[in-house]
Amino acid sequence: MQNIISEIGKFDSVTLKQLDSVKLQNRIDSKYIMNKDQLASLLAGICPDQFVLEIEGVRVFNYQTVYFDTDDFQFYRDHHNGCVNRIKVRSREYIESKLSFYEIKRKLYGTRTDKQRKIIPALYHDVPLEDYNLIQYKRLQERPVEKKLTNAFKRITLTNKQFTERITIDLEIHFDNSRRRIWLPDLVVVEVKQGKTDVFSSTVQMLKKLRVHESGFSKYAIGVSLLEENIKHNNFKPILLKVNKLTGYAEY
Repeated sequence: MQNIISEIGKFDSVTLKQLDSVKLQNRIDSKYIMNKDQLASLLAGICPDQFVLEIEGVRVFNYQTVYFDTDDFQFYRDHHNGCVNRIKVRSREYIESKLSFYEIKRKLYGTRTDKQRKIIPALYHDVPLEDYNLIQYKRLQERPVEKKLTNAFKRITLTNKQFTERITIDLEIHFDNSRRRIWLPDLVVVEVKQGKTDVFSSTVQMLKKLRVHESGFSKYAIGVSLLEENIKHNNFKPILLKVNKLTGYAEY
């Protein structure tokens, strides 16, 4: 971790207000998974072209997320079964900023992502009845949702100096379903968020140079696959094998 902090220290910084110009709530996401050594090489290669978010001297931020699903994991199963239009329902706390949001994240047409969010006073562990109307998902069929998974991680946020691309780097990922807890100690998830695909992005080009290829990764889907013993996860086995090969995981 120290080599990553050292590399991040070399970046020019950007404020949260400046970063707001590249929110990209409707966007194309490209995800990549790697280990921490690869991340250090990536950061060294893209440093001249990127700003890093800094708030009151902090550049690595702590997040906590609660994911909600139906009793029979409808949202998870829709993802596993490859439904083109699918949904995640979650609440998320930005710990250093002391901000919490209720979020509905929709995968549209298989490539685009749309996110709705609402500021809330504290992290939801249950969805209030008045906020069900934000879900608007035909496969829910008016069923209740409940807390299924808690996820904690650290995040570094970058933006290119043209403010057309946003990059999130998630590491130190933990999952907890109230019965079991798992930690992915060396795994890094990099997500490149663009309004439209730009294959000439310096980040995308550096990832190619490092031979890191795009790889789907959903923290909710992977967390459920790892922690829930009696749920189907055949379609996630390739990514689970890749995660284990890259980093392994530890139950604690």
